[in-house]
Amino acid sequence: MKKSLLAISAFSVLLFVGAGCSKVSNAPTTSPNTPSNTTSVTETDTGAQNVNMVEVDNDGIATISSQALYDQLGKHVGDKATQGDQMALPYMYESEKVAESLFLAWNTTHELPILFSLSQSHAEQKNVIEIVMGGLQVDLSSAVLEDGKFKDDNIQNLYNKLLPIGNEMRDKAYTSGLLLEESIITNIDTYLERGIDGLSKTIFEAIKESSGKNMKVLNDLLIKDGATYVPQVLSQSEFDSFVK
Repeated sequence: MKKSLLAISAFSVLLFVGAGCSKVSNAPTTSPNTPSNTTSVTETDTGAQNVNMVEVDNDGIATISSQALYDQLGKHVGDKATQGDQMALPYMYESEKVAESLFLAWNTTHELPILFSLSQSHAEQKNVIEIVMGGLQVDLSSAVLEDGKFKDDNIQNLYNKLLPIGNEMRDKAYTSGLLLEESIITNIDTYLERGIDGLSKTIFEAIKESSGKNMKVLNDLLIKDGATYVPQVLSQSEFDSFVK
């Protein structure tokens, strides 16, 4: 019989998801470890044309294509940040940073190359968001904090709670990672619903696709270990649409 594993309590889920979503406003105002054999798989609707934004390596780990990023930056030269950008981008930067930090820490404990690859994926996407923040002249103070430190108290609390859980055993690292990925997707969906547009919208849609691909990798590893994951943020049907 398969065992069912939950990463953390429902309260801790709300720390990550509720905090980011509550900050949205509609008012305007390469890594050396990246695999060379990648395939572009994602099409992101930018309004004028579809742009391939996400690359997937041989293990299924996804991240944003550097070339696609710079193509998009060239199309948005001179754009000004909206109030929504000012609120959403720093939070998503720290969301990617916490995923990067946790996957890297769990890899140190369990010595699983896939965890290191996931850490690198989130590191690259954190850097993508930082570049976008710089281009839109969004406050970059969150980018100067040392590893394991976060401006947002909810993300800091999540890091402190998940770190020892994922260190306990391999499957708990997988389930905690699944929570991180589905929470990133949920927060992005909320930002998009509340009016994030322009360059931020394009990047957020790509990150959502990347997290969906990475979620499938983690779920497949968990199933291989004879366990199952019950989604804690997404609905079961939404979760299945990414991992099936």
